[in-house]
Amino acid sequence: MGFLYHSVVEDYFTGFILHCKGKTSVFCNPSKPAFLGISTTNLNDLLVQGTRWNSGLFEVTLSKFCPFIYGLSRMPLLQTMCYGYLALQPLYFLPLWCLATLPQLCLLNGIPIYPQVRIPTPLSSILILHFTFLSSALSRFDSSSHLHEILY
Repeated sequence: MGFLYHSVVEDYFTGFILHCKGKTSVFCNPSKPAFLGISTTNLNDLLVQGTRWNSGLFEVTLSKFCPFIYGLSRMPLLQTMCYGYLALQPLYFLPLWCLATLPQLCLLNGIPIYPQVRIPTPLSSILILHFTFLSSALSRFDSSSHLHEILY
């Protein structure tokens, strides 16, 4: 068995097509590691490889093999959504870019980032303190009940 070379991300594409044809995956965990030292060794190679992966994933998204179009009738919905999540991952730079540039532009132009608080200061401090304690108590309760399920 080989790879399907219709895309730069041949491993993703091969797995996607095989799952569309009804094949299932098996988790193989051998005692002796099969691949050692296959990662990039410097930043330049990492950036080139990341660009290659992102362009390949976006290429699959724009092709006739888009997971939301091609895979929806051939795979379960959850599996289609997982492949779609990976295929749309290159577009995640948009919210990060906005988060990285808009606050600085607002500060440079004197535009307030956060709205004015109109609650009196002592009352807002008391509310913040109570919400903090409530959040802490709920997280402890949730983690202790989860620990109880694991132990018993």
